[in-house]
Amino acid sequence: MFKKQSHTSVSGRKWQVHVQALERSGMSRAEYCRQHDLSYHALTYWQRKLHHAEQPPVLVQIPTGQPMTRNPVRQQKNSGVSIQVNNRMRIELTEQFSPAALDKVLGVLEGR
Repeated sequence: MFKKQSHTSVSGRKWQVHVQALERSGMSRAEYCRQHDLSYHALTYWQRKLHHAEQPPVLVQIPTGQPMTRNPVRQQKNSGVSIQVNNRMRIELTEQFSPAALDKVLGVLEGR
């Protein structure tokens, strides 16, 4: 029996080849798209998507304005709120979480 490949995986591999070729070419994205009759916006999307998938998660310390204690997570009671991000990261909030700090964390994760 043959297993049918999904359109997304075939398309993803096609764009991965183009993204790698673009990086080796030394051309601008616009020039590469013109020469290969590709959508500039589609290539930009896939370039960002593929590079984002290759990057390991980065821990970023965001100052909250609250003094640090030795083991802040253990000393503060969990609020029961947990946010799962792309099955790669989880954010757990304490009862005294800072909405401003959470906004900064989400901003970093969203790239804003």
